Amino acid sequence: MTEQGFSTMAFPAFQRSIRAQWAPVLLEPIAGSYERLVVAVAVVSPDGFHLEVANALERLHCLYLDNAYGAVYAIQLTAEHLKQELATRAIKALTEPMSFMSGVLIGECREAEGESLQKIGANWMRTLSSLYQEPIAEVEDALVEVDGEQIDPGEAAGDRLPTLVLNYVSQRRDGLTQFFSNDIRESRRRRMTGRSHEVLIDFSGSRLVANFGTLHAGGIAKSVNLIKRRLWDLKVERDREYSPMLIRQHEMILQCPQPDDPQVSTKQLASVKEALQALEAQADQEELRLRALSSVSEIGEHVLSLEAA
Repeated sequence: MTEQGFSTMAFPAFQRSIRAQWAPVLLEPIAGSYERLVVAVAVVSPDGFHLEVANALERLHCLYLDNAYGAVYAIQLTAEHLKQELATRAIKALTEPMSFMSGVLIGECREAEGESLQKIGANWMRTLSSLYQEPIAEVEDALVEVDGEQIDPGEAAGDRLPTLVLNYVSQRRDGLTQFFSNDIRESRRRRMTGRSHEVLIDFSGSRLVANFGTLHAGGIAKSVNLIKRRLWDLKVERDREYSPMLIRQHEMILQCPQPDDPQVSTKQLASVKEALQALEAQADQEELRLRALSSVSEIGEHVLSLEAA
């Protein structure tokens, strides 16, 4: 017993809720129509703000096909602009919004209560938006052993090519390491779920912007879907940075099995060839370069040669 007469047993701490004001951010994809999409929820309190953005934007493809690119770009610009507005004008950014893009509206401002601004925003996005999915909780990654080497489980389950290219390039020219993304440099696991609104670029150099992907003969469908997503990121990045003063090549660089690979069957090679043709057609449509190479060393030398030009 303590001096106050209470046991030292620990009780769960009471987490006090906070009150805040929130408003949905609406996108009118067709000018003059009654159709509205909830693309974000902005939450403001006297202590700060939070903007919860739609994280399943790939669903727009089902509705608008190639026209989805414009909608995603508009959502990204809106998020960037609104964060600046909330940082400088606080609640007035919602109650007295300044229009900066046609088709973007701020909905009615209301009060809410919750454990945090982020949780209030996430709760309302789950309720209101079909372009939002519940993020998977991030857990601490343990090291696993593959072929006698300890690596991150995200690499074991995903595509290790970007990390291998980084290692090859950095051994030959250390100054290029800074051009690889933080995820790759720090060997972090890429949690795609819950980050669908983010544009991921593997390498952003002075002359080359590239994403890397492996076309696995034993998993064509999964590989193609991931590569298409990386092509999408390249297109968004290319369109976002466009400037006549900044001319860089934007490439989706693939490692593909060779026709004489003894571990790949004739049927698998036919599937690889068909997948490559489909990916090249999509890249051509977006005016991007799809480059298929056979090894990490070939890819690394290609990066080195372009950045040395």
